[in-house]
Amino acid sequence: MNTQRWYHRIGVHAFLMVMVVWSVLPFAWAFQNSIKFVKDVRLNSVWGYDPTGIAYNGFWFKDDDINMWRPLFVVLGFAAVAAVLGQVGKRAGKHSKYFYGAVVAVLAFGVWLFPRLFETSRSYEYFVNSLVVTVLTVVISISIGLLAGYGLARYTGISGAVILIVALGFRALPRSAFVLPYFFTANRLGILDSRLVLVMALVAVNQPFTIWMLRSFFMDVPKTLEEAAMIDGASRFQAFRKVIIPIMWPGIIATSLFTLLLAYNEFLFVRVLAVTNYTLPVGISAATAAEGPQIFNEIPAASVSITLPIIIVIILFQKHLVKGLGAGAVKG
Repeated sequence: MNTQRWYHRIGVHAFLMVMVVWSVLPFAWAFQNSIKFVKDVRLNSVWGYDPTGIAYNGFWFKDDDINMWRPLFVVLGFAAVAAVLGQVGKRAGKHSKYFYGAVVAVLAFGVWLFPRLFETSRSYEYFVNSLVVTVLTVVISISIGLLAGYGLARYTGISGAVILIVALGFRALPRSAFVLPYFFTANRLGILDSRLVLVMALVAVNQPFTIWMLRSFFMDVPKTLEEAAMIDGASRFQAFRKVIIPIMWPGIIATSLFTLLLAYNEFLFVRVLAVTNYTLPVGISAATAAEGPQIFNEIPAASVSITLPIIIVIILFQKHLVKGLGAGAVKG
């Protein structure tokens, strides 16, 4: 028996267990406080308390007497329909895009219908703002990043190197260097406190990251693949769309998830450029300034609520994320 190797395994597993507990502990603490009454939060009760959903009720709804099971069943119902359509789409072959489109339509309809079934608070508006801004930022950033990354990966001239260096320098600058110019420009254009200015600012700030990351994935794709497609009669754009993009899906998903996290959790730009039309992270921060005992459990409920969508997205795309970060794409 190799004693050194045995001790090494024990040490590695113990270290990993400690790090997992340390990482999960804040979320577990917030979740526990979110299902307590205020008196139990103040007593720091770990067990022996009566769980309640009153904090989620107070954060998401105006009606204090609403039965929390009703909105929960509505959310779970839309999620179940979307999950079924997604599973069918995996087995639909060339028609899968229609089922994935149906998944997006069902979820969008659920977001639209929810405030019409229940009297939601301002927090739901912040949540919708977060969804709209994040989705638009990801779609625009990835669309531009794919074209720019592909072009810079295939073009080796001096101008391409200059563009990459400029993009890297732009990315390295602190956010505070851009927020005031964006503020004054948006104010002059009359788009201050709108979703449009948030999307424009976040796309501009995150675009260098998407270009660099997608370029690194494109660099691993052999040129012979697109050259073979062009020999068969395809144009460069057709080869890019039908040959390169399907190979690049793990890299696209990995880049999209990082862009999603950057946009979803953005605070500084939203706080300055959105005077009242906040996204959820800024809305939660503004709620912490309120006075009253409800902040002891409503703020943890808000923190859990804003984290759950990200956890669900990461779980759904975990396989693609690992594949994208580990391999990137086909190597020649």
